[in-house]
Amino acid sequence: MNIDPEIIGFVAGGLSSALFIPQIIKILKEKSAEEIALLTCIIGIISSGLWLWFGIEKSHISMIVTNSIALAATGILLALKLIYTEQKN
Repeated sequence: MNIDPEIIGFVAGGLSSALFIPQIIKILKEKSAEEIALLTCIIGIISSGLWLWFGIEKSHISMIVTNSIALAATGILLALKLIYTEQKN
């Protein structure tokens, strides 16, 4: 069986991107982001941004799509961290 590597890339990247969604939902429900480290958000944004750049340079559609989603998700996570940290103070 021969599976297209782009399909594997979409599945792997999709799972990695989906990793942040339960945390975002939890933060929104609890209105608290205490358990999220700011450094985690920053590293996530840098990592996703670099993988996106790499995907663009190599014209890998799966890397471009999934890392765009991951970058957006980590950006939302960072925004929620800053919002709920500010509200607590």
